[in-house]
Formats: sequence, structure tokens, C-alpha cells
Amino acid sequence: MMNRQNFQQIKAGFVIKEIGNELMLVPLSSNVSKMNELFTMNETGKFIWENLNGGMDMEALILNMSETFDVAPDQVRQDILLFQEKLSQMLSCKL
Repeated sequence: MMNRQNFQQIKAGFVIKEIGNELMLVPLSSNVSKMNELFTMNETGKFIWENLNGGMDMEALILNMSETFDVAPDQVRQDILLFQEKLSQMLSCKL
């Protein structure tokens, strides 16, 4: 289950750069020099990243995201969990 503390720990493993309307992620890893692709966030990923960074708790994020993107709260919850899983995989993969 995703919570704000887990997400903050994951976020600490990345450096971000905003380019236009996208956020580009670079994992902080000794294997970064072997990367052959860049990781960018779409609009929903950026929304999650920025709102949790601003101190919003998980339930408020789910409600806010549900209203902003007109998506059912249960679907938003699943999307956030998938987002967290993908970030975790990026940090733990062997590049």
C-alpha cells in the first residue's frame, strides 16, 4: 500500500528536471551512466509528484485527482499504486 512516507522515500532517489509541461526523472544510482533512455512523467504522473511534494495526504490526493481528471476514486488509487511501483522498479533495476 502506498503512503506519503513511502512515496517520499522513493522520490528521494530521483533528481527531476521540468521541461515544458513534463518532468524528467533521473534515478540517483551508480549505474546512471549506463542508462539508454530518459524517464518522463505524463500529466497525471506530474500531478501526483507535485501534489504529494506539496504536503497533500494520500486520500486528499485521490479525491483531488478524481475530480481533476474525472476518474473514479478506486481507479485513481490503482493508478497511484502502479505509479509507485514503476518508480520503485526504476530505482531497483540494474541499468
